[in-house]
Amino acid sequence: MNKTELLEVLVDGHSELIEMLEDLPEDMLTRPGVVGDWSIKDILGHLTQWEGQIVTLLFQAQRGVNPPTTAHFGKENVDDVNYRWAEAGKERSLEAVWQDWLNVRKQTIRRVSEMSETDLTDQNRYPWLKGVPLFQWVLNDSVDHEEEHGDHIREWLDQQDVTQHNGKMR
Repeated sequence: MNKTELLEVLVDGHSELIEMLEDLPEDMLTRPGVVGDWSIKDILGHLTQWEGQIVTLLFQAQRGVNPPTTAHFGKENVDDVNYRWAEAGKERSLEAVWQDWLNVRKQTIRRVSEMSETDLTDQNRYPWLKGVPLFQWVLNDSVDHEEEHGDHIREWLDQQDVTQHNGKMR
């Protein structure tokens, strides 16, 4: 995948989930049970945290930090990281979580735009990525992660009676 294709996927993938969620009322977005006891709001917070790590990874890669100091390279296992972040985000407002989720993608796009084609696609450019090109890391923790949880949300919404709700998120 080249840089132009990556940027297109980053924009298009986010748009699909926005369209699915933007007209849902607040009670649907905050209702637990979508994935375990997580609500859509919790999932958006989770997605934001991981994509924020990609923004940091891109920033640090661009500046030669080796290895980066993101959660990807820490000693804490993924489940513990996810739990800690979910607990920290429980008291945040839906509006704050929604805005952060929208804005982190803008930051990802900005950081990707600043990288060279070689920085993104050369699998040997960053030895600490062990042969995986940087663009794949970006996809994994943004578009692919969002698609995975978008499927969870879609399945959950199919089980709900959304016709009873006429409120809008925005």
